[in-house]
This record gives sequence, structure tokens and C-alpha cells, in this order.
Amino acid sequence: MPSPLVTLTTDYGAGSGYPAQLKGVLLSTLPDLRIVDLSHGVPAYDLLAGALLLEAVVPTFPGHAVHLAVVDPGVGTSRRGLCVQDPCGRLLVGPDNGLFTPFLGPGARAFELADPRLVPAPRLATFHGRDVFAPVAAALAGGLDPALLGPAVADPVLLDWPVAERGAGQVRGVTLAVDPFGNLVTSIREADLAGAEVRLALCDGRAARWVRTFGAGSPASSWRWWGAGGASRWPSGRAAPPATCTAGGAWRCGCSWAPPGRLAPPGAPARVWTIRWGPRTKTSARPPACTTRSPWPTSPWAPS
Repeated sequence: MPSPLVTLTTDYGAGSGYPAQLKGVLLSTLPDLRIVDLSHGVPAYDLLAGALLLEAVVPTFPGHAVHLAVVDPGVGTSRRGLCVQDPCGRLLVGPDNGLFTPFLGPGARAFELADPRLVPAPRLATFHGRDVFAPVAAALAGGLDPALLGPAVADPVLLDWPVAERGAGQVRGVTLAVDPFGNLVTSIREADLAGAEVRLALCDGRAARWVRTFGAGSPASSWRWWGAGGASRWPSGRAAPPATCTAGGAWRCGCSWAPPGRLAPPGAPARVWTIRWGPRTKTSARPPACTTRSPWPTSPWAPS
């Protein structure tokens, strides 16, 4: 039997003591537990950034892992605590605020953290990560049936998920995030083209050529490639700071407008991307929700 494993994803900040308190509770409950930090650098209260990070990273872990995630602007209010079991059987624990949207597709189950025999009352109104979610995550890692935690939830909160717009011979998307390498990650996924041959890519009306690597692009030009990674969308009127996004199972189209090794400046505009294609040369389908394919990018496109 594999040893119990819990991952942690929060917006607490890597330099704070809050993640250590979660680990203390987890280890006090289950001393032989393995703990892996996915990230504590999710932008504060940014639910979509957290959801997309989880979407990218969670599928790379063993199926028995329990994923504790806390990005919780509604902590202490009437928002529910939630345990999600996705169609692959993976377990996630945290607030019911949309953070687990990528895992709530057909076949998923969700349970409210409600049974007082298994769900502790919080000691502090604003630290449910330590007082509620960590003890529940440890119990699940130890083999607790999630259905025992409370009633099934038929209406978990879902985020407005970013998708590309598909039209006649083209697909349109927007910039979602800037990563530490200066890349802009867009809402266009490889599957949106359904195997069509790309003839032209535009960024706000300017042409962008396809490349496979950073080195194949010119620092002074706009260039584009297929890759894998998390993404983040920023609310209207709010600056978009650089965000760390880990490679994962959702295939997206990225672009770069800064030389490799330099950060794109905060406040980057949400540029509109358009991809036009010719006759289809092959067909492809989006990988199933429970995929074991490698998350690392393999580009089908040669430099133009």
C-alpha cells in the first residue's frame, strides 16, 4: 500500500509561517505522512490562478494523493468547506468557491465538510486551512471515505472558465497570464484547432510566427508555439503581475513578447490572439480528463 501523501497549494506566501502550521497539523494527525508543496505563491485571493495551477499539476501526482488547496477570500463567511472526488478518484479539500472547477466535470462527486465528528470546529474564523481543511485532508490520506464527511453537494461553486471563441476558419483567444520567462499564456488550446494546419497567427492584428523553442525566436519579434502550462486571468481594471505557472495536463498556446530570461512588465494588456487555418490535415481530440500522457510540451510546428 502506498504511503499517504498530501499536497499543499495556497496563497499564503512562501515566506510566511502559515504553510508550516498546516504541516504541523497534518503531521500531528498522521506522523508518517508525506507532504509536497505545490505552491504557496498563488496571487492573493486569485481563484482562477489557483484553479489553473491545480489543473496543471494535480494530474501529475499519484492517484492516492490528497490535494489540500486554500485560496479563500470568503473564509469565515457562510461559504462551505468542500471535498471533491473527481472522475479519476482524486481527492481535493478546500473552500467551495470555484477553486476546484477543473475537477468538477461529469462523474465528479462533492461533499460538504459538515459532520462534527470528523470535521473540527475552527479555532480561528480566518484560518480554516489549519483548523478545518488540514485535519480533514489528513483523515482522507489515512483512508477515510469522503462520503462520511457530510451531505453530497449538487451545486458546487464554478468559476467562469476561460475558453477560446471558434469561428469560420479561425479561433480567437486572449492573454491570460504572464509567466516568469516573459511568456504570455492564452486561452487557446491545441485541441481548439482540431488538427487543422495553421496558416496565420495574429496578436492584436500583428503577425506572429510559429517556433518550437525560445532560441528559435527573435527577441525583437512576436513568436508563438504550442506548450503545456497553467494560466491565469486577471479581473477587468486590475494589473496582471507575473505569475508562476507549472507545466501540466492542459495543452495551450503560448506566446512571448520579451527576450528569454526577462520578465514581461506588470500591467501587460490582455492582447487578443487570432489563429487562422487552412484545410485540415489530421484530426485530434482533447486528451481525456484522466490522462497519463506526459505534460511536457512537444510542438508539431516548425519555425516559419
